Amino acid sequence: MGAVTELNSTPDVFRAVVQALESARFRPEVALSRIAPPRGLAPHAISFAAEVGHGLHRRLTNPEEPRTAREAPASGRFVVLYDESCPQPWQGPFRIVSWFRSRLDAEMGRDELLPDVSWSWLTDTLGEHGARFTAEGGTAARTVERHYGSLTEQADVAQVEVRASWTPVQHGGPQHWAHTHLNAWAQVLCTAAGLPPHHEGVTYL
Repeated sequence: MGAVTELNSTPDVFRAVVQALESARFRPEVALSRIAPPRGLAPHAISFAAEVGHGLHRRLTNPEEPRTAREAPASGRFVVLYDESCPQPWQGPFRIVSWFRSRLDAEMGRDELLPDVSWSWLTDTLGEHGARFTAEGGTAARTVERHYGSLTEQADVAQVEVRASWTPVQHGGPQHWAHTHLNAWAQVLCTAAGLPPHHEGVTYL
C-alpha cells in the first residue's frame, strides 16, 4: 500500500481515520483492498475497492481490472476525503465518496422502482448502523442488457449502479465514526449482492 501523502504532512486527525479504516474487519464474503485514491479532489484521501460474493475469501489482486464488476455479484469503491478548509458544499472537513454496482435478476432490473430501492439501501443502512451523515447526494441507475443474433441464447443481464457522496457527522472519535461508515457501506454491498444478514458465530451454508 502506498502512502496517501508524506507522513510528516498528514494531519493527525486524518491519520487517525486511516488507522481506523485499515483496522476494519468484515464478514468472509467481503474482499476489501486499499487502492490509490483519486487525485485533485482533496489535499488528503484514502480509497478502497471491494468485491462481495457468495463464498468469496480472497482479497482483490487487481482492483482496476474491468472484469471485476462482472465477476462478483457486487463491487464498488469507498473514498474518504479530508480538507481542513471545510469546502462549503461539504459542510465539514471530511467527505465520503462511493459507488457500487450489483448484478441482478433481469426481471428485478426491469422494475422502475429499482433506483429508489437501491438508493434506500445506502441511506437506510447508514442510519441503521448509526453512521450519521449530512449533505448527501448522488445518482442511481439501472440497465438491462439483452442479447441478439448469435448471442440470443444468453440470458438477459441486469445491473444497478449507485454513485453517492455524503459528509460524515463526527461523533465518538475517528475510530468510531470512520469505522461505522465503512462497515455500513460494506453491508450495503452485501445487501446488493443478495447475501443474508450476518450474525457473529453463525455459519451460513
